This record gives sequence, C-alpha cells and structure tokens, in this order.
Amino acid sequence: MLTLNTDAAQAIWNKWLRMWNENSDVAHEIISPDRYLLHLPDVGATIDPSKISGPAQMSEWVSGFSGKFEGLRYATQLGPFVDPDRRRFAFRWVGTGTWTGATGWPYDVPGEDVLFVGVDIFQVDASLQITECWSQGAVTRTT
Repeated sequence: MLTLNTDAAQAIWNKWLRMWNENSDVAHEIISPDRYLLHLPDVGATIDPSKISGPAQMSEWVSGFSGKFEGLRYATQLGPFVDPDRRRFAFRWVGTGTWTGATGWPYDVPGEDVLFVGVDIFQVDASLQITECWSQGAVTRTT
C-alpha cells in the first residue's frame, strides 16, 4: 500500500493538469480502471457524470470539453490540501481560454476570453489511483 502525502498528491495533480492541458490519455495513468465516480454540479451541466466510469471515458470527455475552447489551460491556485488517513486531497484551480461558440452556453461568444475557477477533491485507492473526484467549477469572467 502506498502512502498519500503532499508529494504524492502533487504528483497525481501534476498528471491531472497534464491530462487537461496536454494529453487527455494521461487519464489512463491516474484513473482507476476498476472503479471511478465523477461528481459534477447538476445546474448547467453539459454531461451526465455517471457516463464517465473509467479512464477511457474520462479521456474522451476531457478531450471533447477542451476542444470546445481555444487555448484552454488550467493552473494551480492553491493546494494540495491532504487528508492521508482518508486518502483524499484537494486543489483550487483556475482555467483560462477563449470561447469558440462550441459549448452552447449563452455566454460563449467566439473570440472572447473566459476565466474558470474551481476546486477538485480526489479520493485515491491503495495504489494511489483516483477512484472518485468531486469537481466544482464556474465561469467567473468573460470579456
């Protein structure tokens, strides 16, 4: 059994950011293939999180979502906050990019900048693969 500590949480988070920013297939390195639950807010949801049950579905969703923006990039704002006894950790993040008109959201005006902020909380198993993620994000600014 591996230990979840600040360094381990940071390493997983770095791969999470790589998954969102560079290569959605990194999901296969960090998401448990045996059990994965994604929790997203219901209001304004563009996806049913119950359809994302493993690394392949996560990779596909990340690729599809990121592809609806130009230059979408996520970065760390705070964290990690680690609870080693429960194998949980959290980060606050910020995402920036440019709307392309592809999301269908009413404020998605092509060419305008967007700023997302949010928090992701993770549960990992004994091998430090993500088994559960609670993600809360919001658009906070458009230009």
